[in-house]
Amino acid sequence: MKQKMLIEEKIIASVLCLMVVMVAVQVLSRYVIHKSLSYTEELVRYFFVWITFLGASAAAFKSRHLSLSGSLHIVPARVKKWFKYLSGCAAFIFMGLLIVFGIKVVFLQIQTGQTTAAMGLPMWIIGLAIPVCSVIFMVRLTMLALGKGKQK
Repeated sequence: MKQKMLIEEKIIASVLCLMVVMVAVQVLSRYVIHKSLSYTEELVRYFFVWITFLGASAAAFKSRHLSLSGSLHIVPARVKKWFKYLSGCAAFIFMGLLIVFGIKVVFLQIQTGQTTAAMGLPMWIIGLAIPVCSVIFMVRLTMLALGKGKQK
């Protein structure tokens, strides 16, 4: 049975394709024109930050995130249920902390007016990846807990 792609996966696939094109253009311009396009390297790096956090939420929803799966095979079923519950609670709390501290970092970046080196973009756009994707992760964890995602 083929599972439908999540919106996060569609965004990640599109951005990865864009990143490949941008890196190819960067390499070709360096060797053909002998001129480096510095903004492409910077933009690819920031796209990578965003897709990393988006990928974490998609992995969590499909129960493919990092877990103690090796130890779950040797414990009884009722203990396994509690391990999964504790793991979900710990992930939820961790994402809540990432939201709080991520928002603090974003506000600090706004207050200080930090910008990227090559493109001059506001750094808060990149910093926003942490709280925004943490909220998405929490939504996906909640959906998983309600039985809407893939259970292991």
